[in-house]
Amino acid sequence: MPLSKGKSPKTISKNIKELMNSKPGKSRAKGIKTMVRKGMSPKKAKQKQAVAIAMNMAKGKKMGMKQRGEMMMKKEMRKKKG
Repeated sequence: MPLSKGKSPKTISKNIKELMNSKPGKSRAKGIKTMVRKGMSPKKAKQKQAVAIAMNMAKGKKMGMKQRGEMMMKKEMRKKKG
């Protein structure tokens, strides 16, 4: 099941539960394995990753350089007007 989009605590909690109950993909499994090697329990490592992924989803899409540049230009134009 895909993760839900949204910033509310209820949505973030739902996404964390979904990630905790699902089987991790290759890259996530590798990250969990690395944390376990550093001394963390597997359950705690999986939980930390689930929280990080859910919070990142809540933050929104990452902007590319083009979008970031356009956003900065709009801010500059607003400053000059006001």
